[in-house]
Amino acid sequence: MAINFDQQPANSDGLQSDVDTGQSVRPSAGRITYGAASLGTVVVIWLLLTSVTGVIAPETFPSPIKLAERFFDMLRAPYSGETLLGHVLMSLTRWALGLLTAVVVGVPVGIALAWIPVVRAAVTPVFELLRYIPPFAWIPIAVLAFGASTEAQAAVVFVAAFPVCVINTQTSVSLVDPIFERAALTLGSKQLRTLRSVVLPDALPLIFTGVRTAMSNGWMALVGAELVVGKEGLGFLIAQGQINNSPATIVVGMVSIGMIGFLIDVVMQKVQRLVTPWNPVLRAVGK
Repeated sequence: MAINFDQQPANSDGLQSDVDTGQSVRPSAGRITYGAASLGTVVVIWLLLTSVTGVIAPETFPSPIKLAERFFDMLRAPYSGETLLGHVLMSLTRWALGLLTAVVVGVPVGIALAWIPVVRAAVTPVFELLRYIPPFAWIPIAVLAFGASTEAQAAVVFVAAFPVCVINTQTSVSLVDPIFERAALTLGSKQLRTLRSVVLPDALPLIFTGVRTAMSNGWMALVGAELVVGKEGLGFLIAQGQINNSPATIVVGMVSIGMIGFLIDVVMQKVQRLVTPWNPVLRAVGK
């Protein structure tokens, strides 16, 4: 199946760019203004519902002021053994360990499934069976194997990220136009060199997209694992907030999770642009 790059690509916001004329759509001051206004509106409504009208009781959900106070308190003073930064670093360590393992194993497996028919026939039935098991269902097995440790929670991240890496890599390699492969083989290129020099560079942008999705899946799965078996980390922080009847602590953990996930994706977009500068979609939208 051929990928038609003659069509105008669209970015994640649905904006199109004109590749033929060399014009690109870049984030404008208007978009930044609208985003800031949207966030500001949410904060104002939140403040009205909590601090002004009391429609939402402070025992249920904190006001923005209480949340900010709790946030800075947790940056300075340890909570359940660690400051907020300490909990963040523990979560990031587990996430990075599980994600790195998933990428290192999952990408080659996806390439093999797309490139070698015998491997695809042998592995696909087992893979299709296992990938529908939710990551959280593996938590008891991970705890039995590794105890309530970093390795157990990293294993849950691996289970969440691995299928995405495999599927996206397999699809990306399969979508490369077969004419490229035939042309390389006609010119005397060997199979392995064709894969390395022709197929993978064309598939790499979509492989990166799969890795970004795997990063998101792994981050969410990690928080779930920490809620159940964590002794530190953002998920554990949220669980302790519930035990200690501290809504502000819970929301600090939630906001931290969202902000870190957003920042990770922004960084990954920048890395993707540096590693795959030939990607016409990223080049057109100016990411």
